[in-house]
Formats: sequence, structure tokens, C-alpha cells
Amino acid sequence: MLQRGSVVEIVDNSGARVGKCICVLEGFFNKTAVVGSLIVLSIRGIRSGSRRVKAGQVSLAVIVRTKAWTKFKDGSQSRFQRNCAVLLTRKKQILGTKVFGPVSRQLRKKKYLRILLASGSNFF
Repeated sequence: MLQRGSVVEIVDNSGARVGKCICVLEGFFNKTAVVGSLIVLSIRGIRSGSRRVKAGQVSLAVIVRTKAWTKFKDGSQSRFQRNCAVLLTRKKQILGTKVFGPVSRQLRKKKYLRILLASGSNFF
């Protein structure tokens, strides 16, 4: 679970590397964000040669991986090593064209199918 002030890694090819959560828009009582939650973040680090984003820019993002354990209805659990997010435009479209690494299968229920397609077949 993520909250205000949490540092997340950006895992798309938009040019951002690290972001810091400013506000949770969709989550558990708008205080903690889980996989599939929409957050507002400030971009803290960028990759060299980035043209789409700048350091300090405020952007929307959706959480795709969390360190916290996630339980499913079938009794299984999953957990990732880092807190990761994908940047979105104001119209809630993906800013990049690729998503690196695996993403959680809960994004299918939250109707973020473009993120699943951009990640390839790596979802858990």
C-alpha cells in the first residue's frame, strides 16, 4: 500500500525514473493506494534524453506493483520487490508506449487493459 509521500519507480518509457506521491485519488478512503489506484505524483528523477517529462512536473499515474502482499479470491497471494507506477495523460491514457516488467492482474478488473497490452504477457 502506498500513501502520501511514498516514492515510486516509473516503469514505462515516458522518460521518468522516480516519482513521489502527492495525493491518492482512488484508493482505500483516499488515504492508501493499492494496485490499480490513481495517484498524483511529482516526477523527481528523469532518464537522460527525456523529452516527454521534466523533473518537478506533476502528473497522473496508476499503481501497477506494490511491496505489500495482495490476496486474491482463490487464496493465492502476490508481492513485488518495488512500488511501481505508469504515467498517464490528463485523459487517462498511457503516456509511454511500453511497460517494463510484470504487472499485477488486478489491472484487468480496474479496466486498465492498455497497460496490460503494453506490458506484453507479463502479469501476475
